[in-house]
Amino acid sequence: MTKTSPCARSTLDVGCGENPYFFHKRLVNYVGIDITLRVLRKVRHNLSDATLICASGSHIPFKDSTFDLAICTEVLEHLQDPEEAIIEIGRVLTNGGAAIISIPSLSLPQTIILWIGYRMKKISEKPFQSPDHVREYARFRVTPHFEKTVNLFKLFDRKALQVREVATVQSLYTSPKMFYSIFLSRTEKIFERILSSTLFGHHTVFKAVKK
Repeated sequence: MTKTSPCARSTLDVGCGENPYFFHKRLVNYVGIDITLRVLRKVRHNLSDATLICASGSHIPFKDSTFDLAICTEVLEHLQDPEEAIIEIGRVLTNGGAAIISIPSLSLPQTIILWIGYRMKKISEKPFQSPDHVREYARFRVTPHFEKTVNLFKLFDRKALQVREVATVQSLYTSPKMFYSIFLSRTEKIFERILSSTLFGHHTVFKAVKK
């Protein structure tokens, strides 16, 4: 694919999916890419003024140092090799440009409960109802397909993207059957209140800046 060059101060949304509705009106020169053409056609039908391109985050079809901001929300956990996307994001960012990344990541209480369930052989290696996820992220490796969130931060740093800010976003992951049917069968409402509070975020959001 021929590499293009949009206007200065552009924003790239990697794996935009159906999210352009949120971002494109709020950001300068928004460009969204996604590998699923069907989704892009659906979005473009109702969002004719957005720049949407069918492309992979592992092979972003733009020149080096094109964008001042890159957004990548809930994408890395779907990739066989997230390092490829990280390299590409760094490549298309200008020096000093920022990347805003989010991943689903278990809170510490959720991590501990799932780890206990796995050790007790009450759950499988993949307890979540997310068949399209290649991996999950948590404070430590709960089961073999989990990865430490901190290792992702280290990977960004090795690829010249320095993590400057980290935050958690409130959300409760309700899909592990073990979580409710075994451990919380009598106290589900209490734990829902605790784990969905702002103290126990489920999604990790971080800002990285190109060195």
